[in-house]
Amino acid sequence: MNRIRPAVYAAGILLFGLLAYLVHRFHVFAVDNTINQWFSGSSQPLFDRIMEAASFVGDIIPSVVTIALVAIILLLLRKRLEAVFVIAVPAVSTLINWLLKILIDRPRPDDVISGGGLSFPSGHTTYAVVFFGLLFYLVPKLVDNSSTVIILRSLLIFTIILIAFSRFYLGEHWPTDILGSLILGGLILYPAIIIYRHQKEKSRMVIKDA
Repeated sequence: MNRIRPAVYAAGILLFGLLAYLVHRFHVFAVDNTINQWFSGSSQPLFDRIMEAASFVGDIIPSVVTIALVAIILLLLRKRLEAVFVIAVPAVSTLINWLLKILIDRPRPDDVISGGGLSFPSGHTTYAVVFFGLLFYLVPKLVDNSSTVIILRSLLIFTIILIAFSRFYLGEHWPTDILGSLILGGLILYPAIIIYRHQKEKSRMVIKDA
């Protein structure tokens, strides 16, 4: 298992790198156009509102408010290390996502003709994977009741899927943007969890030696 994880991580880096190169080089794929056109022709008012609400969760102000509220709750529970990671990891992922957008410079679906906009990777999707994925990892360490853990984890996974799906459903991103962002989120989240576990173990050793 210890050998499999680095191999999977390396494969993720290669896959993301290849996808990033291709979208930078060609901008639009036939599969992207096909999927976006299919969804643009199947609009439903109620479902559209649900998708807009899901996408809103990943906007800058709602995401900052959500992160702040979760961090405050963790501080009240005396989980300082967790609070730091809940703030720091999404912040780092936002910076990485922004830099990649600039480097790759892929037009959004509505801006292909004009050549403007930044589409790859999707900031909403990367944020969802990193932030809600981190909470998914932390929930069993914060909640004792197993049924509650299952419910919370299910809600977190559902939120990630909903936000990711909403971005290309609403025409804000290409499907391959979402695929790349899911991979990128995992590439950021995995080392973040390793660092968290190391720091947690280190703090336990300090308490034990005190």
